[in-house]
Amino acid sequence: MKAVMSIVLGLAAAGVVGAETVKLPAPTGDSGVTVVQALKARHSERAFSEREIPLETLSGVLWAANGFNRPDKRTNATGMNKQTIVVYAIMKSGAYRYDAKENALVKVCDEDLRPAIAAQQPFAATAPVSILIAADLSDPIYSGAGRYLSNYDAGIVSGNIYLYCAANGLVTVCRASMDQAALKKALKLGDKTALHLNHPIGYPSESK
Repeated sequence: MKAVMSIVLGLAAAGVVGAETVKLPAPTGDSGVTVVQALKARHSERAFSEREIPLETLSGVLWAANGFNRPDKRTNATGMNKQTIVVYAIMKSGAYRYDAKENALVKVCDEDLRPAIAAQQPFAATAPVSILIAADLSDPIYSGAGRYLSNYDAGIVSGNIYLYCAANGLVTVCRASMDQAALKKALKLGDKTALHLNHPIGYPSESK
């Protein structure tokens, strides 16, 4: 698909393909859409255009999801300020962990994992990018009274993604379905990592 190829070429130009880490461009600036307008526009969509997502826009989605808006605080609230959410960008060129401190993508897998994200819903594999929302549960709090905290944290991240997409002309849908075993194996994640949600992201389909 053209969108997928454009992103691959963009990543290659930025030095991502074949590299371990790449610095992302600064996120796109204020779109001019108010919070109320974004809330009115927010919806779930399951069809995606072939139009590419610029790297600056991808950077903005990742920042909105789990970036830093203060020196040591995130755009998303977390229970007990544990900040255990880990975000991955899943694309044809591979899977990348978002390094929020460096505003960078760290390549962790060369495989196209979008089919594993899609699982039994093939439409999700047609999106040029899927954002995977995971959580590091190694803190002992998650084996006790706080075992559900990261679930709520993931929901907040999902809301941030929805609003950024609505404000910037992108479409997405929040999903819990995915091939967790395949994803954990490919991403080399252990039992202390939870895979909560995923968001296929693209521009609206022209065929609608």
